[in-house]
Amino acid sequence: MSVETEYFSLLRTWLDELLTYTVDDPGHPSLDGAILCPACSVIHGRCHDAVYPLLYMAERTGERRYLDAAGKLFKWAGYMVCDDGSVYNDSQSEWCGITAFAALSYVKALSFHGQLLSGDEKKAWEERLMKMALWLNANITAGTRTNINYLAANAAAMELTGRYFKNSVFLDSARELAAAALSHISENGLIVGEGGAYGALTPKGVRPVDIGYNVEETLPSLYEYASAAGDGLAMEQVKRLARAHLEFMLPDGAWDNSMGTRNYKWTYWGGRTSDGCQALLNALGKTEPVFAEAAYRNLMLLKSCTDGLLYGGPHYKRHGELACVHHAFCHAKVLAQALDEGAAEFERTSLPSDAPPPVKHYPELGVYRAAMGDWRMDVCAGDLVSTKGGQASGGTVTLLWNRSYGPVAAAATTDYSLREAHNQQLTRKKRQQGPVHPRLEATVDGKYYCQAYDLGADTRASSLDGASVVRVEGCLCDASRAPLDGGAFSLEYVLRPEGLVIRGELRGPCKGAARFVLPVISGGGAVRQEARFAEIDGRLGISSATQLHHSGTVFALSPGFETEEFWAEPDGNGHFELRIGLSDTKHK
Repeated sequence: MSVETEYFSLLRTWLDELLTYTVDDPGHPSLDGAILCPACSVIHGRCHDAVYPLLYMAERTGERRYLDAAGKLFKWAGYMVCDDGSVYNDSQSEWCGITAFAALSYVKALSFHGQLLSGDEKKAWEERLMKMALWLNANITAGTRTNINYLAANAAAMELTGRYFKNSVFLDSARELAAAALSHISENGLIVGEGGAYGALTPKGVRPVDIGYNVEETLPSLYEYASAAGDGLAMEQVKRLARAHLEFMLPDGAWDNSMGTRNYKWTYWGGRTSDGCQALLNALGKTEPVFAEAAYRNLMLLKSCTDGLLYGGPHYKRHGELACVHHAFCHAKVLAQALDEGAAEFERTSLPSDAPPPVKHYPELGVYRAAMGDWRMDVCAGDLVSTKGGQASGGTVTLLWNRSYGPVAAAATTDYSLREAHNQQLTRKKRQQGPVHPRLEATVDGKYYCQAYDLGADTRASSLDGASVVRVEGCLCDASRAPLDGGAFSLEYVLRPEGLVIRGELRGPCKGAARFVLPVISGGGAVRQEARFAEIDGRLGISSATQLHHSGTVFALSPGFETEEFWAEPDGNGHFELRIGLSDTKHK
């Protein structure tokens, strides 16, 4: 099957399922034509972004149902548009920055498929688009303090609407917005500013970066600006940044956003409410095959997480969670765009993550990334607090991946909560929900302490003797980051081709109350556990120098995995050691 066919098949699958959730209630125009979400039991205000992929499918297939759905959805969206031209994120949300995404969807729909609309319909679409553009031009400027994805998205919106309406004021704004967004770049070529604090720098040198938003919104928007504007300098910058961010795509097409400032919306394949990377990677892939390869691998991951709708993670359906429509109607836009612009056909090639360096330090993230043989690992020890219960610190392993097994550990937030209530899900299986980051923890006098809360942990990494080694010195802390008296610890992660060895020591009086918890992603097969050894799916083995315990299944809504939770206590001297590897592999 060709890439173009894969794009079309997946897009049609999503749109056909979305149509089954379209409200048909002419007597109530504030509901009629909207898309009802089965997972969230609400109408997501941004669902009218789907007008673009619906018009694409109407023209591609000639089927009237897609055109009718787009028309009804456009009419319904009038209830989300304010008198000043801005668009509400949701009926209960005051945020209007998403007007940029609505404008982009409308201008693409009109530019590629406006001929499908009647004269009166096209006029109504254009009038609404102009009102949106005027609001955007006045309210999201180069000096606006917001997440940087909005500066980039509005750069694209101003450029495309400026060209559509032949409005030079919009075009001038586009250049200013793009220049502002491209001025916030880290030493490793990562876009800074998902947190609104573009110039913020912590004592450890960490900056607000979110890989998911960068690759699924900011970079695609900057590419669209540069391409439409013919801005060669900006295009070269975008390509350079895209290559840097591509290092965070795992060999299975997933985006590693375990350390991102907005990783509470990490879905392993991307982001819950962002538009996706496909249009960007497809466009870049026409001249650089590595991007086409990345697009294909990510596309296959999206396909594997689809059953009608796109689920919020690989194990959502298995765990009994429903699929939120937000994922499908957002990501449908970039599939339609890739098809409108022509799918990049290519010969298979390798990605940077197929053969990365043994150790690479990202000081702007507070992260060491390690690789050895078929294994990949992230160790996070940043000191940036983006949200309460946000990304893990303290020298925590937030990602462990194996080419044969897939993800072994993948952790986002330390404590899951609804940071964006309309853009996240809740599970009804509350007893099985919990943190899934490997961690050293202790409960002392009824209070919980964990290494992941430690912002001051000292972390060093090196590559020697055929291993990637990361050493951590830290202290157990509570959720407010206050240290536990006598909670000092040291950890050593040794990553070899055979797997990972975790060695640790607690030096204070709390060693009797502490334990190391290891949640391991399960493929859904049997768990065998005895004394100091456990095996998952008959494929992955875990051994401990002390008694190994199995707590049961723990599910994480972000990034969407079921894990089997194991734990081990230190010995009388405060030492512990665990080993993780494929069942047929012997550790040295």
